Amino acid sequence: MEQAEHETVLALDNLPLALPIAGVGPRLIAGAVDYAVVGALGLALVVAGLFLIAAMPARSAWVIAALILGFFLIEYGYFAAFESLTHGQTLGKKALGLRVVAADGGRAGTMSILVRNGVRSIDVLVGALLMILDPQSRRLGDRLAGTLVVHELETKAYLTVGRVPRGWSARDVAVVESFFRRAAELELGRADALARKLLAAVERDDPGLLADVAGLEPVERLRRALLVESA
Repeated sequence: MEQAEHETVLALDNLPLALPIAGVGPRLIAGAVDYAVVGALGLALVVAGLFLIAAMPARSAWVIAALILGFFLIEYGYFAAFESLTHGQTLGKKALGLRVVAADGGRAGTMSILVRNGVRSIDVLVGALLMILDPQSRRLGDRLAGTLVVHELETKAYLTVGRVPRGWSARDVAVVESFFRRAAELELGRADALARKLLAAVERDDPGLLADVAGLEPVERLRRALLVESA
């Protein structure tokens, strides 16, 4: 069951942050790619294990124990390491244009990545069913870790905030980036109203960023204050 519409997540000052939630189909295809890689690594481990058993038959029990541990490390380590080091992408997710993010749209933290992969063995059995039943296509690991899997936006749509107000989290920055991605599509009055809300948040947390941008229209003032540039 595919989800064509975007889910809406409430973020800073109740601004809607539209996240293109990945449905079951793309996630299963990405998973198949990843498990093909994991399978190849596991096969290489088995071949190495058989060679060691033949070379050291007296220590075959230790080799078998090492193989069992190795299988766990390959499965868990592959997903956890890739998603931690590449900001939410495995090889399969990258091929399908997917990424793991926090539920509010920000970058998923390392602990969240570790938690979501800690129950992967269970999700292999029931994950697809849970994703079908969940409106945000979350498997058990996503529910426990507070993560979502989303489609990546086109490169031209990416914006980066160069100056982050004091105390702002990745969630808050994601809201600003989402606003600038959608600002051109909004009615001018609506865009200005949302920009004023964000400017009020900047004024509250780090007013110094607004010192040199007085007198500009709200959207442009916000852009100048936070040095938002195309990636």
